[in-house]
Amino acid sequence: FPYTQVFGFMAEFCKAGGKVPSKSWVPIGNKDFSSVIAAIPDDVDAIYVALGGADGVNFLTQYQQSGGTAPLIGGSITVDQTVLGSEGKTKDFVVGTPSAGPIADTNETPEWKKWVADYKAAFADGFPSPSLFAHGYYVNTKAVLLALDQVNGDVSGDQAKFRDALAKLSFDTPTGKVSLDKNRQAIADIYLTEVTKGDDGKLYNKVVKTVSQVNQTLGIDEAEFLKLGAVGRDNPACP
Repeated sequence: FPYTQVFGFMAEFCKAGGKVPSKSWVPIGNKDFSSVIAAIPDDVDAIYVALGGADGVNFLTQYQQSGGTAPLIGGSITVDQTVLGSEGKTKDFVVGTPSAGPIADTNETPEWKKWVADYKAAFADGFPSPSLFAHGYYVNTKAVLLALDQVNGDVSGDQAKFRDALAKLSFDTPTGKVSLDKNRQAIADIYLTEVTKGDDGKLYNKVVKTVSQVNQTLGIDEAEFLKLGAVGRDNPACP
């Protein structure tokens, strides 16, 4: 999904007159980002980072150690608790980083707060707030269980009834309603966030704005979205 995030971000950015002078793609599990960092132009206004887990920590650490000072814009996996929960100076380096994704740590809705409390009760040694991946696994598992209930566990006939039930599901989650579109892509609330440091010294994604029921075209008109062409490394481009 980093491709989709980059596509949606760049489509609107390029349309607004923005320029992207350099893009770098690295394999998952990359440990040395020195060549990537060296290729970043000195005069960029910001760097969009779509790396998660150890990859995200490694890049952020090495960029900071290299003396990099450009502001960051994070993909949802870049500011997930698996990265924010890491130790070291990287924690202070990412404070203020804007991002967007399906969760926000400071969400004040009763549904989210209850889910966070349940998460902490179940995983006392876990992150200070559920990770993006914990949320995704929970929502996906709930969808499977709801669909299985609807078909009374019948997965015969190449799971036809089960798959049909999944396609028609619309249900509430800790972050709002989730359903699927005609292409079986998720429609859900998305949160614009900013990394902030809590009173406990830990990092959290603070809610800046909630965008309700974002679909596969990321809020772009479907006809206009299709004209943009296939999602890929070279599209869209605005060098």
